Amino acid sequence: MVLRRRTVLTGLGATIGGGPWIIARAADTLTVAAYGGEYREIFEKTVIRPFEQKFSVKVIYDDSGGVDPYPRIRASRGAPGFDVAAEIVPTAVILGAREKMLEPLSEREVPNMKYLWPGAAKLFPPNAIAQNYQYLALIWNKDKLEKPTSWLDYWRAGERYGDKIKGHLVAHTPANYTLAIYALVLAARATGGDEHHMDSAWSMLEAQKPLIGLNAASSAQAVPYMENGQVWLMPFWSGRASLYAARGLPYGVMIPKEGTMALANCSAVPVGASNKRLAYEFLNFRLEPDIQRAFCLAYFSSPGRMDIKDWPESYAATQLTTDDAMSRVTFPDDEYLSRQQREWTLRWQEIMGT
Repeated sequence: MVLRRRTVLTGLGATIGGGPWIIARAADTLTVAAYGGEYREIFEKTVIRPFEQKFSVKVIYDDSGGVDPYPRIRASRGAPGFDVAAEIVPTAVILGAREKMLEPLSEREVPNMKYLWPGAAKLFPPNAIAQNYQYLALIWNKDKLEKPTSWLDYWRAGERYGDKIKGHLVAHTPANYTLAIYALVLAARATGGDEHHMDSAWSMLEAQKPLIGLNAASSAQAVPYMENGQVWLMPFWSGRASLYAARGLPYGVMIPKEGTMALANCSAVPVGASNKRLAYEFLNFRLEPDIQRAFCLAYFSSPGRMDIKDWPESYAATQLTTDDAMSRVTFPDDEYLSRQQREWTLRWQEIMGT
């Protein structure tokens, strides 16, 4: 199968500015690791199938790894059995670059990188692309609670809502590290701290423990509890939260008065991937304007590139579609968060008794 977009310099004896040019031929399959559930349905429809059709290949979808693909990459020394980590968070990208487990990327491999939001270069090393963004929202069951206004309405939910909230508050475990830690950092920020000063957040987690009805190890794990109405209040990524609100579940989605933090949803190629050339094509394809538009509208996430215009007004009102909108959210020190992962996971487990 000949890659259609460009001729690639490769092979023994290839030189820059001269020498043999060999058209890279890739195997006819690409293995992509990503999330399951409703994400898979949307991802297959808006990205996977169009990619298969354009390049006449078969994509093998691997959703067996849970939220974070990086432990599989690390355990296999960079050869996890998939070619693309289609959803990997900045903390994992930072680890992957540090441990040399993820391929470095440039416009040579992924030409559409030139259209990416420039601020992404400050968030993580060039071993991934940020194909879209989300932010941490606070969601509440409109049938059960008054609208919250502050992150402290979640972290001190007993003070705001009384005993009725007991058993209906959802926490996120370090298995879903980014969501869990972003929520804790926002707790610290709401009380004058930040990711480097977390004492108040850990204290609130301990005090909150008796009210928690579910410790969710993944965003998907919380969904059945949303569907049956047991979830009344929790932090949740804006995309999935808006998706279920649009499907008719009685949840409001809001940004508390203290503001919120955004997350770059990234894609990367493990160093031991068996089909790197097609993997690079896949990353580039995710940044095509029509693919960006199709996926982001379907999953209620914000695009990786800010040059796409004419978004529906209702979509643009709640998404990060311009440089100005991006300037109104903050990003944590993910380098620092990546170094704290083991210690903070152990501390969470000690507090929660798991």
